[in-house]
Amino acid sequence: AYDKYAAVLESIDLGAYTNYKKEIAFLLYKNVINADTIEEYLGDSKYLDEFPRGDAAILIANLMGADVKEISSSSLDFADAAQIPNDAAKYVSYVVKEGLMNGVQKDDGTVVFDAEKALSRAQVCVLLYRIIDKLNLSAEAGVVDEFDADAGVLDFTNAEGKAKSYVINDDVKIMINGENAKAADILSNSDVVVVRHGKDIYSVDIISPKSNVTVKGTVNSVVKGNSYVKISITESATEQVKTFYSQGVDFEVTTDGVADKFESIKVKDYVVIKLLGSKIVSIDRQTAEATVQGSVVSIKLASPIGLTVRTVDEITDKETVSEYTVSENASIRRNGKSVSLRDILAGDKVVLTITRGEITKIVATSVSGNVTGTVTAIKIAAQSEITLSVNSKEETYAVAMDATFKVAGSDATIYDLRLGNMVALTLSGSTATKIEQTSASSVTTKTGVVESVSTAYGYINIISLDAAGASEQIFAAKTGSNISAKILSGETGKEINFKNLKKGDTIIATGAYTNGAFVAKTIVVTPVAE
Repeated sequence: AYDKYAAVLESIDLGAYTNYKKEIAFLLYKNVINADTIEEYLGDSKYLDEFPRGDAAILIANLMGADVKEISSSSLDFADAAQIPNDAAKYVSYVVKEGLMNGVQKDDGTVVFDAEKALSRAQVCVLLYRIIDKLNLSAEAGVVDEFDADAGVLDFTNAEGKAKSYVINDDVKIMINGENAKAADILSNSDVVVVRHGKDIYSVDIISPKSNVTVKGTVNSVVKGNSYVKISITESATEQVKTFYSQGVDFEVTTDGVADKFESIKVKDYVVIKLLGSKIVSIDRQTAEATVQGSVVSIKLASPIGLTVRTVDEITDKETVSEYTVSENASIRRNGKSVSLRDILAGDKVVLTITRGEITKIVATSVSGNVTGTVTAIKIAAQSEITLSVNSKEETYAVAMDATFKVAGSDATIYDLRLGNMVALTLSGSTATKIEQTSASSVTTKTGVVESVSTAYGYINIISLDAAGASEQIFAAKTGSNISAKILSGETGKEINFKNLKKGDTIIATGAYTNGAFVAKTIVVTPVAE
């Protein structure tokens, strides 16, 4: 927390209270206070002022992780309810409902909240006692091994080296690098602190492995202090206000890619800020249209509509993959014709016109081709994909929304394709527009419960679920003496070793008969419950 907010704290003169910077950094990290409101509490020696009860309600609600948007303040029945500041009323409703703060009885018997009245030392002690008692928190630190998004299970190794697993429900507060986040964003090898409220998971704090992040938006304010700089922007993608600090200008500043000074950045400028963790790496002030040439990696049709493009530096041959937001009024042409964004395909060559961080013009050219291989995976989704084994190398291709399918010469759908069959793809870029499967029946699927496994000879004996309990033998496909069949966990989708199969596992094997023996190229395993 201190590392993340060192520059923010540098901008605040705490006088004789400098030793409390780590505690303040922790409050910033936990979103009890934030970088945009810290001046209200600590600027201009305000830390010496008495602290009003209304402000205390705000900080306590933030500490408890309350979502006050859904809370109504109309139920407040204090005699001075109308005098409670609007920005504090919902927070007051929360702390009163939770029994953390109560009203104050006057001599005439009326009960008031006294939002502007300063807290006494005794009241602070009572508040802290109530909070600690209500939260009943305990914490456990470690390193993330894996987060299973489908099952919602977080696996990590704690500080004592013990493996731990916790179910992370939707109501658990997730923070990644000090920002509110979703559990699906948790990365392996991240530092983690799991906080429990009694036996329930209260929050999960993550410090991700450092990676580059790009933030784009319009400047709201820019400040250069004696030993720090601060820039606040409204982010284009989310329309959220974000503030960034740095201890001095130890980063690159450019205007349209040309070296410039930090002082050149003005309010209402459009900027692209690159970060490493929370550290500013560079700021590019964009005043003119930019042109980007590359190939399409993926298209996002959900709001905000976007395009991911791969570019290659002509001098260094370094590849860069960048995401861009597409303007609602963008001009889009493909192969000389006006089209919509859904007509752009992965693999298309594109020339983009970027204006203030958004794509305003797309000129796309398709690159046609053909490929033939054996189907090893099919993903059916909003953006479907097919994976082929071509000359012992696997390649994945996007499937166009209007792609045509044929199986053994007859019209078909993606659902008629089968693993292990030979298919021919007609490509536009890296997107399949036509898929032809040469055989309709050469591939078979068998389902059963494992009776025994021979690792040495690469076969499995199963009790068939397809043939009313009959015993069958399945051989795993081999390349030379090595098993080449894909063995996949039905729970995680990850590959597992053939030797890890055991009696009682349920398998779905896809393959074909060769010389009278069933040879499986793909085996999906659901482990027996232990």
